[in-house]
Amino acid sequence: MAVVETQRPRIRPLDKTVVNRIAAGEIIIAPSNALKELLENSIDAGSSSIDITCKDGGLKLLQITDNGSGISKDDLPILCERFTTSKLTKFEDLNSIQTYGFRGEALASISHISHFSVVTKTKQDTCAWKCHYSEGKLVPSKPSVQSSDPKPIAGKDGTSIIVEDLFYNFPSRLRSLKSANEEYSKIVDVINRYAIHTENVGLTCKKFGTTSNDVIIRNNMSRKDRIRTIFGNSVANELLDLDFEPNLDIGLFKCYGNVTNSNYTNKKVIQPVFFINNRLVSHDPLKRAINQVYTNYLPRGHKAFVYLALEINPKNVDVNVHPTKREVRFLNEDEIIEHIVKQIEITLSQLDSTRSFMTQQVLPNAKRFRQDDFDAELDSVDSMYNKKTKSAPQSQQYKKPYEHKLVRTDFNQSTITSFISTNAAIDLSTINRVEVKLKSVLDLRKEVETRTNKNLTEVFSKHTYIGIVDYSRRLLCIQYDVKLFLIDYASICNEFFYQIALSDFSNFGKIKFSEPISIRSILQENIYNDETILRSNFKLQDPPSLETVLTNYVEMAEMYMEYFSIEIDNADPLDPKLISIPMLIRGYTPNLTKLAFLLFKMVARVNWDDEKMCLGGILRQIALFYIPATIPNSDDPDSTLDDAAERENLSDILDNLIFPLLKKKFLATENLVRDVVEIANLPGLYKVFERC
Repeated sequence: MAVVETQRPRIRPLDKTVVNRIAAGEIIIAPSNALKELLENSIDAGSSSIDITCKDGGLKLLQITDNGSGISKDDLPILCERFTTSKLTKFEDLNSIQTYGFRGEALASISHISHFSVVTKTKQDTCAWKCHYSEGKLVPSKPSVQSSDPKPIAGKDGTSIIVEDLFYNFPSRLRSLKSANEEYSKIVDVINRYAIHTENVGLTCKKFGTTSNDVIIRNNMSRKDRIRTIFGNSVANELLDLDFEPNLDIGLFKCYGNVTNSNYTNKKVIQPVFFINNRLVSHDPLKRAINQVYTNYLPRGHKAFVYLALEINPKNVDVNVHPTKREVRFLNEDEIIEHIVKQIEITLSQLDSTRSFMTQQVLPNAKRFRQDDFDAELDSVDSMYNKKTKSAPQSQQYKKPYEHKLVRTDFNQSTITSFISTNAAIDLSTINRVEVKLKSVLDLRKEVETRTNKNLTEVFSKHTYIGIVDYSRRLLCIQYDVKLFLIDYASICNEFFYQIALSDFSNFGKIKFSEPISIRSILQENIYNDETILRSNFKLQDPPSLETVLTNYVEMAEMYMEYFSIEIDNADPLDPKLISIPMLIRGYTPNLTKLAFLLFKMVARVNWDDEKMCLGGILRQIALFYIPATIPNSDDPDSTLDDAAERENLSDILDNLIFPLLKKKFLATENLVRDVVEIANLPGLYKVFERC
């Protein structure tokens, strides 16, 4: 039987048209890539004004007009040929490249996948010149026209490039693109990023057929004003200026930019803006390193705004590692990142000991916090150490559990919350931390350790947060091992905040008010105008007078400041002013409507005759102040839209900030055993369903 040999295909060079389209597909991935290349050319041309118009997300029309140096008529015939550029003459020039474009591929690639035309005029020309291109070559403007030479027309100095029907001959790429609105959003994002970095360049962008611009950046705007115009006041008002010292040993010539401080909280992710040697790039290692720094300053899930411009020794940078030039490689990458991150950490830590809040937050609706809250919270302090304890849930040690005792949870698998940044940390790293030597404070710390219940502490250190069950009664569920527990989170938070306050004694950060608060006014309005509050809510037979309370704050102002970061301006003894209160956890602000009651209780409910009881009592009152307030449940007839927002915010704080910290820092004490109730366990449920 004869064997038929199949002829193998021979290796042949690709047709130039195929080669050019493949190259175009690598360089121009979406309309935003085309816009980026054209925008860089306009900036390289020394433009001070650039106007952009788009239609259908840049697919039908992408026009960019600048007032730059223009293109010489003699250069127009080879304008769109591959590897034609004015930026390089030899390969070694890549070691010192300072311009955006340099390879001569952008215009060539765009001309292979669109209908491409140019109108340009230099200062020396008496008129503008218009020409059309297809696949890198000059072509007639119409089939009926014979000549493809540039045509003289009226025009201003500069260049206008018109890209029409992008990807018309690339149907697979068209199908892979997003909607027109999404592609337009990407174009606007590119423009915004260049607008932040490029000084003295005005930029506008609008959709074709509309009269209003979606982007308006004047050429005389400062960088901060540009950021304000693009991202709003919420970002611009919290910006920090960065200008780091160079480090010539690692090739870092300059590093400057802007980042937001710890007062800026926003869950909307703004991707960092990085420019390396004036080139917009993405750099994941630097991004991750900066995000890690901010986990210690922002609540979980909140992101900072970051703009950084690095100038690195050009000899150490390879700008030609990606077809779209979105990435670069450089020497001493780890050292440069470490240097930058360290400087940002220093800048943030110097500011993080103080956070500012508007004074107006303290006074409106203060009377909402009344009877129910105080009955619960005051009773919890009075009976804190008189509760009858029961045995805490025992931790189970076993070698090989039965199947029905296994917990269906794999902590190595990704969950929805794993895509949120790690939780913020307690402010335990204040610069120049004071060593506490007061015997009374050291004794209070030992008492906490003595009262620690190891089994209950283990429950909290290894728990899985489930969610809030009742906002008005302040109950939530956690899971430990194969058991489900219902806990009183107000009581747990009370002890937790007390331990934080005790740990940070004399080393608190500050929550600083934008304007000093009159202690007389806030006490008079919220407490002394209502006799019921004095005698019923506070359960005091002989409450101190307003003058007695004010005298305490005047005479003890130095102690309040040194031990508790409670800053008081006592220049007017009859009306002392409150400037700041202690900050226990970064990213968490207590309910400021309770401030008047804190100021009253720190005097009225504290034993000022004994040092240990006095200091411990003040710390207890601060802890109570930080406990989340009750909120009506969604099915409560009195629930409002504001309550819904508060419920969502509280759920996020407990889930992503407080309870993750409980795992790391909390010593559960004996008095909390009754506040943790087992409501279900997996073996028990298994038996129930087994009977069914």
